[in-house]
Amino acid sequence: MLVLSALVQSADDAIISKDLNGVVQSWNIGAEKIFGYKAQEAIGRNISFLVPPGHIDEVPDILRRIAQGEHIDHFETARMRKDGTNVPVALTFSAIKDTSGKIIGASKIAHDITERKLAEKKLKEANEHLEAANKDLESFSYSVSHDLRAPLRHMSGFVQLLQKRIVDYPDEKTHSYAATIARAAKKMGMLIDDLLAFSRLGRAEITMRKVRLNALIGGVVREIQDEVKGRDIEWKIDELPNVFGDQSLLRLVLVNLISNAVKFTSTRPRAEIEIGHKEDRDEFIFFIKDNGIGFDMEYVDKLFGVFQRLHTEEEFEGTGIGLANVRRIVTRHGGKTWAEGSLGAGATFYFTLPKTREA
Repeated sequence: MLVLSALVQSADDAIISKDLNGVVQSWNIGAEKIFGYKAQEAIGRNISFLVPPGHIDEVPDILRRIAQGEHIDHFETARMRKDGTNVPVALTFSAIKDTSGKIIGASKIAHDITERKLAEKKLKEANEHLEAANKDLESFSYSVSHDLRAPLRHMSGFVQLLQKRIVDYPDEKTHSYAATIARAAKKMGMLIDDLLAFSRLGRAEITMRKVRLNALIGGVVREIQDEVKGRDIEWKIDELPNVFGDQSLLRLVLVNLISNAVKFTSTRPRAEIEIGHKEDRDEFIFFIKDNGIGFDMEYVDKLFGVFQRLHTEEEFEGTGIGLANVRRIVTRHGGKTWAEGSLGAGATFYFTLPKTREA
């Protein structure tokens, strides 16, 4: 008992006992450090003296609940120090009983959460700055893409006119130059379209509903198979849980990831693509695994960046924005994205979605 009393007295947290009227009965060293009052200044006073002016006094309601046998865990509020400053605290209350089991008071542990609150404030401010920067970037991307369309249309239009005029021209180099300009204009148009789509994803309204992933994946796979007829592809698709999200946007995630798996297994005689999931307490973890060419993990951080490519366009076509769209969509759903792979040994792409009761 003496050891327990010593622990209570020396604890960093404030440990205070009071009767059911709120009158302080004991006050440890932790309470002195946090609130600035010595034990002799606090014992005998009603605990409400710590409630800041203008702040709702929760003490009477808390004591009533304690008297009814409740245990109150991690109740966050503010209390006032002796110097008049406020301190954020997390409070835990337990009943004090006499030898007959009758509740005669309440024990309170007050933990100073100032550092955590400061960290939360800094994180909130950082997120606000990041959100503002993202909005600026989206506006810039949209404006640049939109403004590039007019000169690109002129370029494409005039090169087509030029190709018509030189259709009978005998110089092969002239035809080659014109064709190169036409291909470049087409490629630039695709890049602009993808950049516009990327900027729109940040502003698109999300319509949340129950989504049956297996049905969604089935439709995506059927469409892709029609485009790759003649290829030997082994599909392994688990029974996946329903999720809660925007069906159109989640379909775009699956189209990008499954299309990539098909594309980067094109050099294999037999492609193997597996779609499955794991789960933890709060989220589902989905994965798309393939036996394709893989990638060097040294460059994994580039995968989900805008216009980032780990393979040349001559090897595999694409604009390098699909995975950036995947990350943006999954992030807007409260999930995460990452990938694992090795050169020549395939790749696995992961994304998570929060569990919800609605799904």
